[in-house]
Parts: sequence; structure tokens; C-alpha cells
Amino acid sequence: MPLIFLSVFAFSFHLKEEILKNDSVKIFIIDSKIDKVFLNSPALKIRPESSHGSKIAAVIRSQSRTEIKSFSAENIIGRIDKKYYLAALREIKNYAVLHPEEKIVVNISLGFEESEFQRQIIAEINKLSNIILVAAAGNNNREQLSYPARFENVIAAAALEGKEKMPASNYGKDIDFAASGVIEITQRHHLPALNFSRKYKLTGTSFAAPQVSALIADLLSLNPELRIKNALRIIRDTSQKLETPLFKEEKLGAGKIDRFRALSKASPYYFWLQLVIYSSLILTTVLFFYLCWQRYSISGIFIFLIVSATIFLLQPFLLLLYYQFGLLNIFFFILSLGTVYAVFLKMLKNYLKNSSNFSLMLKIGPHLNKQLQAQISKKITRILTEDNVNKQQLQKAVVSSLRQSYSQKKINFYLKIAAAFKKPPTALIIKKTLNSKIPAAAAASKFNLEQKNKKEQFILIAELLAVIFNNNYPEKKKAAEIAAALNSDLILIPLKNNLQKRKKLQLNDSVLYFLLDIVGGSGERAADFSPLLKEIIAQSDNSWLKFHALQAYLAVGVKDSDYQEFIEKVKGKEKEPVLLALKDYS
Repeated sequence: MPLIFLSVFAFSFHLKEEILKNDSVKIFIIDSKIDKVFLNSPALKIRPESSHGSKIAAVIRSQSRTEIKSFSAENIIGRIDKKYYLAALREIKNYAVLHPEEKIVVNISLGFEESEFQRQIIAEINKLSNIILVAAAGNNNREQLSYPARFENVIAAAALEGKEKMPASNYGKDIDFAASGVIEITQRHHLPALNFSRKYKLTGTSFAAPQVSALIADLLSLNPELRIKNALRIIRDTSQKLETPLFKEEKLGAGKIDRFRALSKASPYYFWLQLVIYSSLILTTVLFFYLCWQRYSISGIFIFLIVSATIFLLQPFLLLLYYQFGLLNIFFFILSLGTVYAVFLKMLKNYLKNSSNFSLMLKIGPHLNKQLQAQISKKITRILTEDNVNKQQLQKAVVSSLRQSYSQKKINFYLKIAAAFKKPPTALIIKKTLNSKIPAAAAASKFNLEQKNKKEQFILIAELLAVIFNNNYPEKKKAAEIAAALNSDLILIPLKNNLQKRKKLQLNDSVLYFLLDIVGGSGERAADFSPLLKEIIAQSDNSWLKFHALQAYLAVGVKDSDYQEFIEKVKGKEKEPVLLALKDYS
């Protein structure tokens, strides 16, 4: 289910990006020299030494996929030169004249005190209907703006810090819009860097203007029918009003631009796409967390956090892949990988079917899918159950692999094969199931008792009893649980013999406890044990032995004619811990 919502998210995100693309809309930047990588790449790599123009391009590219063209106003010594600035304006004007079908947004995050040298070209540009100039208001904290922002018909952008005017930002009646003047761009690093991310703060009206430019361009791209003046009206109508004296005095323009509201007003389609994007992302996150919790409980929380953090850190890389190759190419690449994987599995399946390289099978088996594991397990098991020259060598390899395995995946794979031996390494299997906390029922099922003949079953039972008689307490307990889970009537014969000869054999108390627990686990199939269990309860001086015997009797003696009478007799005669066996008895 999370994959479905994740697919919806990816498709909706792709649609949103596609509707914001329009080849007939361009953003031109006049600034210092711009590194070309900032014109295309969404993976922003701002550094302190990055040029002012590169930072402007990075801000625009972080918000818009509109094509960007840059013009440097720097001279040979790296300073802004009026001559180069005017040359850039003329070139842009000529481009707009030659391409009347295109809509052009010009970002000028430069400021000049003089106006006359640029007045004429600005006036000529303003006569064109397919171009709009956006300029920074300046950072002098005064009411008079810098040029060209001060010119009529040039969009002037002031800078905000929170909901207040940024202290350095210019203001006044000529301001059209305000945008955040404090922008933090995070650059992420790859291992082995100790600092995984570094934030660069960009401040000033220089970085408020490109936000306005990006929004105008996106509005024109989203709704090709819009004229530039209509786009400006939408931004004005959707801007956030500010609770500051300067705004009330109409010195911060229409207020703070609101990108989401403006784009949603330009096209309701954008609003619904954004709603689907965030809804599907939230649902994916919630369902993934739920699945982690259901499967891994408390550990699932840490798995969820690790995966979420990894995706967050990889976000710039994923965006870079998307913008570089596109969703369709990525989809076909994943589909190709899936096809290659399917072909590989088919070839591997055929190879394993015809191969006799059991050493390789044992090595790769734990790492394959369940179907291929079953195929290998079945093939090796068949060899082990036949008279084959490779049988002894193969058994040694399986036992060695099981002994050297410590991961749950490997233990489960080798354990299933080892349990199928005619004479399985029972002691090793019990030790591994104990260490890897495999339930007794699961371990018992791996022995596949119905596929063994009586002789093989007796060998298995003898091995289990040997562990109960000779090994340490945890292993005795595990062996007894597995023996009970086998549900084999054949085990009842040696159980009865050992319990009858318990005094002669001088069996350890813990051994007797486990033997009695196996009897109890056999239920009514062990009904003929009733007299023996009564005898142990009546004659033994060991209270805990009586407890285990009584517990077994409650399961096997239900159909005895004197069952209730005997229980009442025990209640009247015995004390704790014997009576603890009756705590669930009604």
C-alpha cells in the first residue's frame, strides 16, 4: 500500500513540474558572472566564494524550472560596469523584439544611484508588452529606492525578515512587492565528511527580487493565457498583508508574496495537484510507520527514523536525478533493472536445476528469494536421502555451514537442510535454534517428521532424549519443547521406560521434569501414563517432581473414571508448589 501512495506522489510531483514548464517563458538575469551549473542544477552548491550572480540564479532555480539566461555586467577586473550593464539591457530588448511570442522576466539585483544613463533603454523596454523588469529596492534603509527599481513600470522588491521589513531594506511608495530577504540554502555533503550539511544564509533585497521573478515566470508558464499585467494582478491580490506601520503607510507595496495562493489562483489544477502531493506523501509516511510498527514493534520506530533520515539526506540527489533524466527515463530504467533481474533469476533457476556445484548452492542459498531457496533445499535434501557418493561430503558441508552461521537468515536456511538428514545433528540444531530464538514449533516443523520412516524417527527421538539427559538446562528445555511439538507417538515408548526406571537409572530431577512435560504435551494420546503419573505424585518426596507429574496428569488423565476424585484428594493432601499445577484447574 505505501508503494501505491508513493507512486501517486511521484506521478503528481511530475505533473506539477510539467505544468510549470513553458518554452515560451524565459528569465534573464543581469548580474555578476554566473557559473553555468546554477542555471540548470537543482542541487544547490552555494559556497562563500560563489558569485553574487550565481547566488541569484540558485534562488531562482530553487523555485522555478523556467529557462534562465544570464548576462554579466562585470568588467575585466570583476566590478559592475555601467557599459556592460547597458549592453545587457540592449541585448535583452533586441531579443524581446525578435521573439514577440515569448514572455520575458528580467531580474536585476543590482542598484545604481544614477538614473540618466539607463533611463532611455529602460523606457524602450517598458514599451514592449512581452517583457517585465524586476529589480531589488536596495539595502540603504531609506525611502528612496535604488535605480532601476525606482523607475516607473519596473517591479521593485523589498526585503522582509519574518513579518517585518528587513532593517537594511529600502522602502517607499515605489515598492510593488515584498519577499523574504533572509534565505538559508542547505548544502549536503557525502561521507566521510563529518559535517553532513552546511547552511549558507543569503540576506538582502538582492535575494527578494529573484523570488518575485521566479513567481511571475511560473504564473506565466502555468497559465499561458495570462498576460504579464494579469500575472502581476494575481500576485498583488494574493499577497499577505503585513501588520506593520510601513505597510499601512503603503510603503511595502502589496505585502509579502504568497507563492502557493498565487499559483492556485492562476490554475485550480495546481491547487489540487499540491493537495494530492502532500496527502500521498503523508499517507505514505503514516502507512510505512504503521508497517514498521506492526512488523518490528519498538525496533520499527528506529527503522522508520533511519529510513526517513536517509531519504531526507538523499533528497537533493533524487531531485538531481529527476531533473537530469526525467520521470519517464527513470521509470524505464527501473523497469529495465526489473527485467534484467527477472531474466537473471530465470537463468539462475535453470542453472541451479542442472548444476551439481553444491558448495556454491550452500554459499548463495541464504541470500536468494524463498522460491530459489526451496529449490536448492529440495535438491540437496534429495541427494542426502539417497545413496550417493557425494552424500557424506555434502553433509559435512551443511553441518559446517550451520555451525559457522550466526545470522537468522543463514541459520534458517541451513537448519532446514540439516534437519532433513536421516541422522540430523540434533544437538547443533537445538543450540542454533536456542541462540537465534527460533520457536520450538518452527524448529520441529523443519524436521518434517512425516517424511521420515520409523527408524529415522527413532534416531531423531533418541538424539533429542540424549540432549535432555546430557546437555545444559536451556538446551534440555529446548529439546523437550521440540520433542513435544513433534507430536510423535513413538516418543511415548522411551518416555514410559525411563519414567518407570527412574530410580534405577538415577535420573536427574530436571531430566524427569522435562520428560513429564513432554508427556503432558502429548495430551490424551498418553492416557496410559495415568497410573504411572499417579504413582509419582503419591510416592515422590520431591514437591517439584509432583508438580510436573500433576501438570502432566491434568492433560492425559481427563478420561479416567476417578479423575475428579483423584484431583480432590491431591487438593486435600498436597501443598504448594504441587498445587500450583491446579491454578488454572476449574
